[in-house]
Amino acid sequence: MAPPFVTLPQNPVTANTFIGNTPGPGFAVGPAGMTGFQVSETVLSSAQLLALFTGAITLIPAPGVGFFLNIDKIVMRLLAGSAAYTDAGGAVSFTVGSLTVALASNAIFLVTTSPNRRIQVVDFAAAAAGTGVTGTAGNPPTEDNGAFTISKATGNLAAGNGTMKITTYYTTETSL
Repeated sequence: MAPPFVTLPQNPVTANTFIGNTPGPGFAVGPAGMTGFQVSETVLSSAQLLALFTGAITLIPAPGVGFFLNIDKIVMRLLAGSAAYTDAGGAVSFTVGSLTVALASNAIFLVTTSPNRRIQVVDFAAAAAGTGVTGTAGNPPTEDNGAFTISKATGNLAAGNGTMKITTYYTTETSL
């Protein structure tokens, strides 16, 4: 049986159309397209990986005022290059508003050279010792209309090459 986020041929969802031809974000499947699972894939180049401290990289754009991105799972795949990355310190983090999850270790980026690959799965909501993550209170909350980004706390990765494919499973929720 296909996972719930896979669109079967009899229920096509394309570009910005839901089942039944109603407008909305593509690849959303569920009781209402906006709350169904959505999938985003981003490939980060070596130059982007080497500049994670320099500036956050947007993986999913902001959904609009009154909505927030509810990240479920992140799958990271490193395709190593000829030189392994080295770490200048500071955690790699994923963020939506003030909801931030830092990797416990940056090991996925380190000591890996071609032809090797590495995979890491991050359960965003359970990443903080199984307790989930809580945003900062506000009106609207900080997560309202926040993009999903990846960045590094201090010091860029250095001296390496390779690419990272990041697949994110998420829903878009109202922030009311």
